[in-house]
Amino acid sequence: MNFVNPAFLYALPLVLVPLIIHLFNFQRSSEVKFTNVAFLQTVKEMSNAQDRLKKILVMIARMLFILMAILAFARPYIPKENGYALLKNDKGKVSIYIDNSYSMQSERNAKTLFDAAKDIGRNIPNVFPVGYNYQILDNRFTGGSRYFMNHDRAEEEIIGLNYSNFTRTLQEVENFTQDAFNREKIDEGKQVFWISDFQKSTIGALENLAFDSATNYHLIPLSADKLENLRIDSVWLDKPFIKQKENNKLYVQISNLGNADVEDREVTLFVDKVQSSNTTINLKAADTQTVEMAFAISDPGNKQCKVSISDYPVDFDNDHYFILNVSPNINIAIISDNPKKYLNTVYQNEPFLNATTFKSNSIDYSATNGADLLILDHVDVINESLNNVILNGIRNGTNIAVFPSENLDIDSYSKAFGTLISKNKIEDGAEMIGTQVPPSRDPFFANVFEKKVKNMSMPEGKPLYQWQGRGVRTLLSYKNSQSFLSIQENALQSNYFASAPLQPEYSNFGRHALFVPVMYRMAILSKTQSDKLSFKFNEKNLRVRFDGLEKGVIYKLKHGDTEIIPSQKVNADVLTFKLPSDDMEAGCYEIVKADNDTASIGYVAFNYAKGESQLNSYTTSDLEKTLESYSNIKIYENIKADSFTQVFNESNIAQPIWKYFLYSALLFLLIEMALIRFWKTKP
Repeated sequence: MNFVNPAFLYALPLVLVPLIIHLFNFQRSSEVKFTNVAFLQTVKEMSNAQDRLKKILVMIARMLFILMAILAFARPYIPKENGYALLKNDKGKVSIYIDNSYSMQSERNAKTLFDAAKDIGRNIPNVFPVGYNYQILDNRFTGGSRYFMNHDRAEEEIIGLNYSNFTRTLQEVENFTQDAFNREKIDEGKQVFWISDFQKSTIGALENLAFDSATNYHLIPLSADKLENLRIDSVWLDKPFIKQKENNKLYVQISNLGNADVEDREVTLFVDKVQSSNTTINLKAADTQTVEMAFAISDPGNKQCKVSISDYPVDFDNDHYFILNVSPNINIAIISDNPKKYLNTVYQNEPFLNATTFKSNSIDYSATNGADLLILDHVDVINESLNNVILNGIRNGTNIAVFPSENLDIDSYSKAFGTLISKNKIEDGAEMIGTQVPPSRDPFFANVFEKKVKNMSMPEGKPLYQWQGRGVRTLLSYKNSQSFLSIQENALQSNYFASAPLQPEYSNFGRHALFVPVMYRMAILSKTQSDKLSFKFNEKNLRVRFDGLEKGVIYKLKHGDTEIIPSQKVNADVLTFKLPSDDMEAGCYEIVKADNDTASIGYVAFNYAKGESQLNSYTTSDLEKTLESYSNIKIYENIKADSFTQVFNESNIAQPIWKYFLYSALLFLLIEMALIRFWKTKP
């Protein structure tokens, strides 16, 4: 047994004071005079033996009370096995990981978990000798966090920490930490602290975590007083192609990830920072709901948009950012050798549809390179030049539509599109076959038909060609189940294949009422198919399409005072860039030329990953149960910054026993009082 305050032991001679009082009775007897002895009652003599025993017991109780009180003030403790080894090194290394993900916005005792984690982190160096160095690690994994620093520098690093959009699994944290120890050639006595809410959706599977046997782990889980958070899961449009001044609907899916119901929460849509629509929502705990928000936009162009919801204290996911491209220019290149000019006028009624027509022997390569939709009509053979145009279009995400000629060169088309093409023999005088009404749920025909009727007029044709291959499916089918119009869907673009030429002897499609909406649909999908409303920060390689991109020009992302130049590549109207590892906040980022901030190309929106909004975490009991087989792991429950040093020392260095001495002192004091009050000596 050792003492924290051994100086109090000098007071031990005070234990003899009751003994001295007992041996030398300093009480003086007093003389009482009575005027009339007749009034005196009979005096009863007490037993000298009983009186002597009582005084001895009172003396012993007083001596033990003083002894226990002195020992309690001296703070006795029992050193733990290897406890001093933790503090004997004067040049040890300690790693401190502080979770700074946005889930740490939850509150405990009116303070965010992140602030509580920083307060605890600042107290950790206080339990180690002055010569120790510290690694301060957060989710950013910065270059500076690879190295160890002294006490003062470590405290500055912790104070300067802010929230980050990065999330890390504990295995990633462990690997990063051990790399730092290995760099310092530390093989034993390694101390690691993890301060986190241990969020289930982000830290990975605990049972699969590989712990280093030569490292002492100190897990400090922080839990919120309440589990409450609303999250905007996603947004989508009723009509993906947005025309100016046309009414549209935005669907917003919202989830209540907390344990309590919410009522009358306002949901607001902003377009270019101006409120465009709003509604309210009521959500039961753990429920999800989709709300509709009507809007219309008066002018064309890229619009910065966001949907906001009122929620506290976890507010990082209250805003969902996205970009709406209103009436964007759609460039259409038509390569046609067809004497029937069905396609020449189909795109003339809308100003945002820019169609250029030329023959296969006079291709305008500037038009094809910048095209969103490429149409081949009645072209017999795909020569080498046209084949390069097609391959370049597929790489750039250009949609392609093919209306064959009656003398189509099967080999050249099969090579260009990677499909199998079979030609049917059509008998002279064969009648055209009608087509079936398309399935109502096919996304291609969304908003094409205002109302479907049983005997709807549908185009007719002769199935001269059948297209087959990977990703090819039927859009419109003949009544004999053969394909009238097929689609080949790839990752970035789609190809459309007609089974019959637009010549009137093979099909009436070019003169049918369905022809114009189908061709419009092809054009619109060429612009909206590859355009995403927003991106997540966990997506690294991004593709966005903008008009006016220039090869050889460097573009940067700009958001407020933040400017980032990512690794990038420009190909026609497609900008491909790699999301940088820098810490970014959610929002709409403007894409401008690096050497000219006023030359804006458009916008791209970023939102935080969904997993961070799911606040369910491993409790202390969960951690203890899962990690109970590891003797080198200690888990601290409900620890606070002001009590950290004491709790850590009691758990790792010494077991204090002063409380037991204090309780004993109080017990002997009660015994003394009981002896004096209740022990009545007999006469």
